[in-house]
Amino acid sequence: MLKYFKTNKAQAVMSEYVLVFFLAAGMVTAMTIYFKRAVQARIVAARNSMINTVANLAGDYYDNVFLQREYEPYYSSTGSMVMRYENAEINLLPGGSTGIFRKTINETTAALTQSETAPPRDAN
Repeated sequence: MLKYFKTNKAQAVMSEYVLVFFLAAGMVTAMTIYFKRAVQARIVAARNSMINTVANLAGDYYDNVFLQREYEPYYSSTGSMVMRYENAEINLLPGGSTGIFRKTINETTAALTQSETAPPRDAN
């Protein structure tokens, strides 16, 4: 059997290259799931590290605050209230040939927004 491969030196080269290519492609394809898991684990570790850092720096500043480890926009409730107050004063002062027109506007705008994200177990 080995004598057959020794005599046919050039004929088997192409098939060997194709076989090596498919083996390498199969190995890379099989390893992609492990690469994805490694990247996802790094993302989770970074998120948890940031949350723990904020919790440690906040200390006892906030009472009864639970830092959410996940964000679910489908379970959020947001309410906003906008208040506006405007006072305009118009004056015609003497001066010049027809007078001086002066308009003073005093405007105040306030917005109050409250957003609450419920964990998935409390969502309805």
